[in-house]
Amino acid sequence: MMELKKISELAKILKQNQLTKLDLTEGDVRLVLESAGGKVVLQEMPKEIEIFQEETTITMEEKKLVVESTSAYEQKSPLVGTVYLAPQAGSAPYVKVGDKVKKGDPVCIVESMKMFNTIEAEKDGEVVAVPVDNGQIVEYGQVLVCIREEA
Repeated sequence: MMELKKISELAKILKQNQLTKLDLTEGDVRLVLESAGGKVVLQEMPKEIEIFQEETTITMEEKKLVVESTSAYEQKSPLVGTVYLAPQAGSAPYVKVGDKVKKGDPVCIVESMKMFNTIEAEKDGEVVAVPVDNGQIVEYGQVLVCIREEA
């Protein structure tokens, strides 16, 4: 996880240079800062944290979620398409945060070119984040679910 001081400095640079977006990747951590009407919104998967000018607000729960997601295995989309988190409308989702999954368990469906592709868990573990919404269009390599592997 990036240091809060560094994130604050990047937010200041974003504001001073009147940039609308800053996307930075260091190792396996991706940071996206976007300007939104005088405040800067920080996205560090899976949680959004707001930074108002130079102050940083982050609760211990949010910090725990960020640490969990950055240390978790990121299951990525193997293709471009529309993601469906449940087998059909009105059904319970395949997985939700806190669920235990085994390698091969379905986690979602990605529809591409009228083909419905079941995406299966690549690791055993606990789901710590589902950073996509049902019906969202996803890109190749976009994270669909974060799984903290069991020891």
